[in-house]
This record gives sequence, C-alpha cells and structure tokens, in this order.
Amino acid sequence: MYDAIIIGSGIGGLSTAGFLAGTAGKRVLVLEKHSVPGGLTHAFRRGGASWDVGVHYLGGLGEGEMFRRAFDYLTGGQVHWRPMPRHYDRFVYPGIDFRVPAGRRAYEDALIAAFPHEARAVRRYFRDIGAAASWGTLAYAREMVPRSVEPLIRLAQWARRGPALDTTKAYLERRFRDPRLRVLLTSQWGDYGVEPARSAFVAHATVVAHYLEGAWFPEGGSARIARAIEDGIEARGGRIRVCQEVREILVENGRTVGVRVIDRSGPRPREAVHRAPVVVSGAGAGPTYNRLLPTDGPVGAATRGVRRAIDEVGPGLSAVSVYLELSELPDGVDGSNVWVSTTTDHDDIEGATADLLAGVPRAAFCSFPSIKAGEGRATAEILAFADPRAFEAWEGTAKGDRGADYARLKAVMADGLIALADSAVPGLRAAVRRVEVGTPLTVEHYTSHPAGAFYGIPATPERYRKRLTTPRTPIEGLYLTGQDAGFLGIAGALMAGMSAACQVLGPAGYNQIMRAVKEGPGQRPGAGATAAGGEGQDAGAPGAAGGKRAAGGEGAAEPGEERPLPVGKRGASVVSSRAVTPSVVELVLDLEDDAPQWWPGQYVRLRVADHEWRDYSIASLEGRRLRLLIDTRTRGRGARFAVGAAPGARTLLEGPFGSFTATDSPRRRVFVATGTGLAPFLPVFAQDPRESDRLLFGCRTSAEDLTRVLDDPMPPVTRCITREKVDGAFRGRVTAALAEFGGQAAECDFHVCGSSEMVADAMAVLRELGAGAVVTEAF
Repeated sequence: MYDAIIIGSGIGGLSTAGFLAGTAGKRVLVLEKHSVPGGLTHAFRRGGASWDVGVHYLGGLGEGEMFRRAFDYLTGGQVHWRPMPRHYDRFVYPGIDFRVPAGRRAYEDALIAAFPHEARAVRRYFRDIGAAASWGTLAYAREMVPRSVEPLIRLAQWARRGPALDTTKAYLERRFRDPRLRVLLTSQWGDYGVEPARSAFVAHATVVAHYLEGAWFPEGGSARIARAIEDGIEARGGRIRVCQEVREILVENGRTVGVRVIDRSGPRPREAVHRAPVVVSGAGAGPTYNRLLPTDGPVGAATRGVRRAIDEVGPGLSAVSVYLELSELPDGVDGSNVWVSTTTDHDDIEGATADLLAGVPRAAFCSFPSIKAGEGRATAEILAFADPRAFEAWEGTAKGDRGADYARLKAVMADGLIALADSAVPGLRAAVRRVEVGTPLTVEHYTSHPAGAFYGIPATPERYRKRLTTPRTPIEGLYLTGQDAGFLGIAGALMAGMSAACQVLGPAGYNQIMRAVKEGPGQRPGAGATAAGGEGQDAGAPGAAGGKRAAGGEGAAEPGEERPLPVGKRGASVVSSRAVTPSVVELVLDLEDDAPQWWPGQYVRLRVADHEWRDYSIASLEGRRLRLLIDTRTRGRGARFAVGAAPGARTLLEGPFGSFTATDSPRRRVFVATGTGLAPFLPVFAQDPRESDRLLFGCRTSAEDLTRVLDDPMPPVTRCITREKVDGAFRGRVTAALAEFGGQAAECDFHVCGSSEMVADAMAVLRELGAGAVVTEAF
C-alpha cells in the first residue's frame, strides 16, 4: 500500500509527488494515462526531430529565485537551464515590431522609448503589475501555510488587491490612451490562454512578472524534467506507472481510500484497484468532480457547490499546433519567440477561429525548440488559439482515423499558419521538410483535458472570486494539484503541487518543504550516471538505479545500499551491436532479471542517456536475450547509443508496452512495413505463422533490405524499392503496391508499421480500398 496516489504525471502531479517523497519520505504511486510521463512537459519525436508540446519558455529561473530552487530540489539539480536571448519575445503587428528585453527597467525603458507620450502610465503599469502579481503569490501562500496563519495572509492580500480582479482589457483601457500600446501589452495573453476581455488582470500580471528578468529553457528538451523528478520519487520507494487510466476515485464513509484504474500497458485492458489514505488528482478540477467522483449521493451533494462554480466560470480555449522539421534555421532565428498578428483585436475568438479554419489565420505564436534545447534537428512550432467547439464534428472519432475532411482541414490550417509565420520569419516556409498538425482533439487525446482546453479552468476574475485556486476539496483525503489548484502554466502547476503537498503534510508541511528547498537537492542517487555508446559506459551502474531489484520490494534503499529498481524496470547489459544494413543496427541485450511476459508486437523503452529514453519494438525475446532493430539515420541519442554500445555496458529497460498485436480474425493477414517497422512483425512470423500471410516491405535501396539479411522466418515478401531497379522487386513505395489488392482488400486484415507519413498514406489507400481491418503503429 502506498502513502499517496497521484493521478496524472503533469508537472503538478510530479511536483506533489516529489515534495511528498523528498521531504517526508512518502511512498507515492503516480498514475499516468499516456504512454510517457510528463503531461505537457513531455516531448515527441519523429525521425530524430523532437518537439516540446507544452514548454516553450520559463521565467523565474535565475540563481536563487524561488522557482529555480523548487525545480532544482525536485530534479536533484539534474536539469540544466539554458538562458534564452536577451530579447526573448518579439511582437509583430502591422506597423509594429517590438522586442521584449530581459529586466524590468529595460522593458520599461523600451516601452517609453516607443511610446513617450505614455511614459507616466507605463511606470504606473509596472507598479500595478508588481502589486497584482504579489496578490496572486499571497493566494498561493494561503494554501500552503498553517490555517492559524491564513487570516494574516488574507489581510495582506486584501491590502494589495488593487486592480487584480479587473479584466485585463478594462485595466488597460483605464490606464492607457494609445490603442496600439494596449494591444502590444496584451500580446502575451496566449501564455495564460484567456483573451483580454475575459482574463483577470492578476493572470496577466503574474505572467508578465514571471518573465521580467528573462526566460530559460531546459537543456536537451523538456522531457528530461519528468525523468529527473522520477529519480527522487523512486529513491523513496515510489513509482510512476504509464498507460494507467484512472476511472474512479474510491470514497468510503466520506473519505478517499484509493482509485480504480484500467491498465492499458498491454494488449488487453485490465482493471485494478490501488488503495491509499491520500489521493491527489492532477486530472483537472472538472474531470475530477464530474467524472472520477460520483455526482449523486453524499459525495455528489458535498461537491455540488464547486461543480456549479466551475460551470459558471465556463470553458477555456484550446489551440491548433503545427510542428515543423526544417532543413535549416532561417537567417536571424536566435531562439526568441515570435508572436505575429495581422489584427489588433485579441478578443474576437469566434472570428479568429473561423479564419484559422479557412487557412487565413489572424495570429500565431512561433518558437524554435531545437535551438532553445541546444541540440537535435532544426525544428519549429507554430501555435494558434482556437475555440474547440469548431472541431465538434469529429468528436468521438479515433486518432489517426478521423476521415479525409479532417485531414484536408489540417492541411489548410497548416499552410495558412506557415505563411503567417513566414511573414515575420522570412525563409521559414522554404526550409520546411516535415509537417505535423495537432488540433484540440489531439490535445484531448493525449492529456485528457476536456475539449483540449489545456489551461484548465479559465483565469477569469470569476475563477478567483469563487476560490477555484485551491488544492482543498470537500472530500476528506482528496486534494487537487496542477493548474486548477493554483495558477496557469508550468510555473503555476509546480507551485500548486507544492501547495497540495503542504496540505497533505498538515500544519508542519509548509516549514518542512521550505526548509528542504532552501537546503537544496544534494547528491541524489542517479545523479551523474550516463549511458553507453559515447555518453559514458554504464547507464545502470549500482547507485544509478541500475542494480537488480531487491526481491519482493519497491522500498527505498538504506544509506550505502544499492538502490532497488521498481517493478517494471529492469537492468540489462549489452551483448552485441552490429550493423545489419547501412542504416540499421541490431542490438542484443541480456536482461538482469527474468524475462517479462510479453506479446509479439510490443515495445520496450530503453535508457540511452541520462533521463533520455527511446522506444523500440521487440524483434525477439528468448529467455533473457532481447533483440532490437535501431534506425541510425536519425543520428540522435538512441542511434549513438546503439552504434557505440560496448559489450558489457549496462542500461535500463521499461516495459513491455503496447497493444499492436496481430488480429485473430479468419481473414488473410497482410503486413506492411518500412525500415525497422519490420521489427514488431518478426515475432508474429516466428510464433504465429499462417500460410496465407504476406509481407510488403519498403526501403530505398537493396542494401537497406532487411528481409534479405535477417535469418528470421518470414512469409512471402513483396519488396518495394524506391531508388533503384531490382529484379523481382516492385519499383516504388509500399503504398503504391497496396493498390494491387483492389477488391480483395475487404477480405484482408492489414498491419502497418513505419514512419508516420507512410502509415498515414497507407491508411488513406486502404480506406479507399475498403480493407477488412487496419491496425497501425507509427514511429
């Protein structure tokens, strides 16, 4: 039994778990619905390129600042922060091109230089920003300190209220005469996700104050944050489990006793119950009260008031995101964010959404993750806020199978957003190599935010008046964390996590946590350990979470003892690494524990460097001998690990995961793969061969033809080679070869694995052919 269960591994859930584990030694279980931890701090990869979905920049990370100390404590100081350029934000409007400098005085002077007739109002604005931000900070403090101190905090907050609960638009119209300056000052409204006419000035002020001394970004990307915090959780016997969908918070005799989950880590969903005296939900206030708890009976009666308050505040906005891989970074790109707009009206969300869907967006935010992270292929992201109701026509459809109309809409929006960004960053369009688009439906799929509203309860004045910024709930033993328990964004969610931990720990919690944060992280188990293959020679050495798991336990290691591994992680050592084609390495690992139960088609997660993990399909697993096929064309950390892995080097594995398994219908099976997409099919061919099976395999040249160099049993193969003519092979892509099935496609089940582009193209072809069933896996 755990001391606490945390629902969701976003930064709110992770910070709550990290503070409970680190400061009080609590054993915490973090349950994450997605297949990777991190919530909106996670990143995704395509062919060696990487994008950070929710972290674009962070403020308050100067040495000694509270936010920096909290982050360093939680991550053991293992996340390094790269300062962004001095002018970290650029605002582009018709006739305006303004760059925001770091430093309050510098920002103030720049605005006065541009608008000298508003000098007095500008100086007053920065004073009001400070007062309103202080009011918001005191709101956090009220949730952290012992209740005996709370009246004093409330009094101090009352004295500083000022314009905090005005709308941003109302405040600016009262203070400034120049409409251009009013528009310019509200340019960052996307950082809190509520347009000026609806947002509370305290939300605006808190964001502006957060960035006044500059902006930072995590070196290597935001995915490292969750993994670094995980080290501290595991050091105290806790665990993060992915693919765990929490369906119900269990309440008995008026208090929380645990959760009921659906475990989706394998091919067949399984129900499980986990019990703990404390449950902390980072799933959002609305989903927690309306979906995870009963809305009738005694619990429903206890939560009726807060549910009504959430409904009265109303829904939030979502966004459309375009992720770009670039051949190169355009001239002048230095890592600064670019906010570009063709209009000075931030409040017409309905009209802006309609224009976005028509391919003529009015405004967008553009950032460049690769240059901010300091590594990887050149990438960019363009984001435009949108009313999620515009996508209701596709509600209930499955990701990857939402139809041709949806695909066309995404293409139109992407083209429009690229054109708009190119107007402020010339050369961007010409450098585009890959395009991927996410909509509010995508956000909802991966994060479970209703309608993709990733900022949660909107930061309107009504939200603050109704006290919807608290981790406390009407149910004993149940707390909230994340944005809905405090403020918006990564910083707000982290501090809400601290608030929730203070509430869980009781009257002494605040002092306990503050003392620990002030003392700093110290040297945590795992700090400094690196992976094989040119990144160090021992990814899983004792003391770096690499020793064998102690029998029957997930408990914390005693000082000086080897740290045990939690269930689900295994140590492994490299047996061999050999190039089987010019672009594929066969990596063989020896597991340091008995082989897990697995199904053909599943994958494992391999640690390839400090806080860097990559997913690879299982090509075979016999006894304790695991074989993977790794594409080295990406030249990323995973590829470097595979190429340089020396025999005997140790690392870690998670899994197996995944439900990409062969269908059991009587129809003929057709397997379609490109490159290492062949790997998950190999165990199917070995363990469940059928005479009618057929394989379509695609590659660029005969030298890359894995079907010729592997000894694995395979069904009859149609080789599809694109860059040279080979006797007996189909000249062209596998998607072109699919057309030969014609009317027979309805009698076949297709299993497709390869790049996201190939999978999407194959899906479109097979949909037209009326295929019997299509099962896909993209990488």
